[in-house]
Amino acid sequence: MYKIGDLTNYKSHGICRIDGIMEQNFTGKPMLYYVMKSKIKPGVTLYHPVESSNSQLEKLLSHGEAVQIMNCFSNEPTQWNDRSTNRQRNHAIILNTSNHLEAAQLMNTLLRKDIELQKNEKKITSQDSQILQQISIIILDVLELALKQPKDIIEKEIYKRVHGVPA
Repeated sequence: MYKIGDLTNYKSHGICRIDGIMEQNFTGKPMLYYVMKSKIKPGVTLYHPVESSNSQLEKLLSHGEAVQIMNCFSNEPTQWNDRSTNRQRNHAIILNTSNHLEAAQLMNTLLRKDIELQKNEKKITSQDSQILQQISIIILDVLELALKQPKDIIEKEIYKRVHGVPA
C-alpha cells in the first residue's frame, strides 16, 4: 500500500504523486481510492482503487534499471515496419504494457528513424511523432527520478548515444 506523498508510475499517465486516499462511489460500491496528481499534467487528478487485482501502479525504477534503459539508446533500432497501421498497433501495445525497456527501445527506433529521414529532408509521420513525444515524456520522467539528474542532461546523453557520439 502506498502512502500520501509517495511517487508511483501509473501506466501511461507516467509519474504521479499520491495526494490522498479517499472513499469514492465510482462503480456503485464505495471503495478506497488513491487520489493522485500527474507530473505530466499537473492540473489533472487521477483516481486508482487501493485494492485492485490488476493495479496499474508500479514502483519507480531502480538506478540499475535506469542505467539499463539508458544503455538501450546505444543499441541498433528495432526493425522498422513500413506499414503504418501495423506499426501504430505495435506502438500502442508497447505503451500499454508499461515495460520501460521496451518503450525506450521504441523511442530509440523512432529517434533513429527520424534522423534517417531528416537526412533526406523528410519527417516521421504525425502518429509516429505523437508516440515519440508520449514515450519521451514518460521515459525522461522515470529516468530523472531514478538517475537523480535533470531531464535536459538525460536528454543530451540520449541524443549523443542515438547519434553515435562517444561518451
